[in-house]
Amino acid sequence: MVPLRMEFSLSTMQRCSVQAPLHVLALGFFLLAVSACSGSSTLDPAVAGPWPVGVTRVEFHDADRNRTLLTEVWYPAAEEARGMEPTGAASYLPAHLESLADNATVPGVSVRDVAVAENGPWPLVLFSHGNNGIRFQNVYQMEHLASHGYVVAAFDHDGNTYFDSSADPAKLSEDRPLDLIYVLDQMLLQSSATDTAFTGWIDDAAPIGATGMSFGAFTVVVAAGMDDRIAAVLPQVWTGPTAEDYNTPTLLMLAGEDKTTGLDGNDAMRSTYAEADGPRALVEVPDAGHFSFSFSCYLGLGIGAGDGCGEGTRHADGSTFEFIESMDVWNLTNTYSAALFGRYLKGIEAYESTLTSNIAPDIMAHKSDRID
Repeated sequence: MVPLRMEFSLSTMQRCSVQAPLHVLALGFFLLAVSACSGSSTLDPAVAGPWPVGVTRVEFHDADRNRTLLTEVWYPAAEEARGMEPTGAASYLPAHLESLADNATVPGVSVRDVAVAENGPWPLVLFSHGNNGIRFQNVYQMEHLASHGYVVAAFDHDGNTYFDSSADPAKLSEDRPLDLIYVLDQMLLQSSATDTAFTGWIDDAAPIGATGMSFGAFTVVVAAGMDDRIAAVLPQVWTGPTAEDYNTPTLLMLAGEDKTTGLDGNDAMRSTYAEADGPRALVEVPDAGHFSFSFSCYLGLGIGAGDGCGEGTRHADGSTFEFIESMDVWNLTNTYSAALFGRYLKGIEAYESTLTSNIAPDIMAHKSDRID
């Protein structure tokens, strides 16, 4: 994964007016009925929520393990942020590396360091990036969740990022879930303290959500088996070993033409679905590749070519085809993320109708089993 200069703009679908109801995305999604942007508890998970989005940064250091975790935090912003110029690439990248992003075309809406909305506290969701990825590689998903009323923390796994791959590979499967749990603890501590930047942001009575891409998917599945506070997970294009009594509500998303984890990785995800004892769903996108589930295809750097971006070859017969547009995959990810965490972190039962539905049958397959 590679950092980028984000070309930010507010699209019609990313804005919300109190005078008009939200509209459904143009993929023909048949979804849960929507409220207007009036603060009602049930919102259409397919479109941006009613809150503008802020983003800020904090660095945590786990002294016991000597690991530094640079963390980006997206959050529901105060109304004053609506219409402000979204944050640019320099806000995410070291100044000397901004040129890496010159040709990127990734949209975004968040405004750096704007005031938090007054409607909190909010449930917490954590994101784990892919192997040698970066904390903001799924910025579209982080912003979507924040607009729906979540604090979302995404952190760099020390020694396993695009800028630093120095970690011992043999230890990463152990370190990564512990990284996530450490950031979870730190965010709750920061929120409960009286004098931090995050004081009062997080609802410490609400369950925790976690989502991740690739090695990040492994991370969140393993972490959920270690920490009962994690009440729902959304793994993308990989999975991890599940504990014997694993019953965390889980929605898995796989890419049919994934060349990174391959057919074995997809079979492992299907096995996780089959073995989970809790509420579960499996989304398969036949014409997606591994990097369809990230911002890679819009970086202008060739990342993901042949595995989610541009032309690919099919596992079955080697024939060539065009990968589905990543933004179509983003829409699926955003919709199911908002529905999953709305259901299991906020307790909104109406989102069951989305979780148990194939919202885009032309481009995906879906199955679910809502075990009580």
